[in-house]
Amino acid sequence: MSKIGFIGCGHMAKALIKGLKSNKSYELFGHDRNTKNLAWLEQEKIPFCSLKEICQESDILMICVKPKDMYDLCSEMRTYIGNELKIVSVAAGTTLENLKDALPGGKVYRAMPNIGAKHNLGITSIFSYEELNEIIEIFNYLGKAIVVEDEDKINLHTSLIGSAPAFYFEIINEFEHRLSELLPDDVSKRDITLLFLTSLISAIQNGENLEDLIQSIKSKGGTTEAGLNHLYEKDFINIFSEAIDAAKNRAADLSMD
Repeated sequence: MSKIGFIGCGHMAKALIKGLKSNKSYELFGHDRNTKNLAWLEQEKIPFCSLKEICQESDILMICVKPKDMYDLCSEMRTYIGNELKIVSVAAGTTLENLKDALPGGKVYRAMPNIGAKHNLGITSIFSYEELNEIIEIFNYLGKAIVVEDEDKINLHTSLIGSAPAFYFEIINEFEHRLSELLPDDVSKRDITLLFLTSLISAIQNGENLEDLIQSIKSKGGTTEAGLNHLYEKDFINIFSEAIDAAKNRAADLSMD
């Protein structure tokens, strides 16, 4: 049984813990200073460890703190870690080289999961010069692991896979807001949203070209064409792509902060 410790038990760590709890091959531990996160660990029956304990007892250590807190944490950790400890950072922007300098002991990896890991539907990019099989196995259990050979792609993953779900949620939020104009009070907006999104997933499952799917809904001079034309006039496609770039650039900025 592999012992996996989590340092920093905020949103991402909680998603990873939720996804891994069902796998009896892993024994999970947590460390945090936030009282709400400590209460969550207790609620989930995840043992709390001191920083020294979690560094010395874990086979694999997931560092899930904010980038701004990373180097102070590493300074505290470095006297506790052994050369065989596998250290996985999920912090945006903190480069592998900087992590290895900050943590000269241990084997260091970067992984960028997304919130879908909570339901074992996550997508994770991994970068390291170390042997990867065990780390890939963990993140494949949480969804799908992708090994990248260029560390710059981690920043693209951070924005495209990590941040973009929030962009979609914002669109869905407005969709539900407009549903309020349509539905009677006794019909759940969320039920309609789920049915709507399931129909979209069903439509693309067979690999049909997305342009063909758009054309199958759009008719010349019709309502769909009118709506799409408005999106195109407002440059919606480029706006969405620029949002991805803004998040990617911020990930790169974090590596220099």
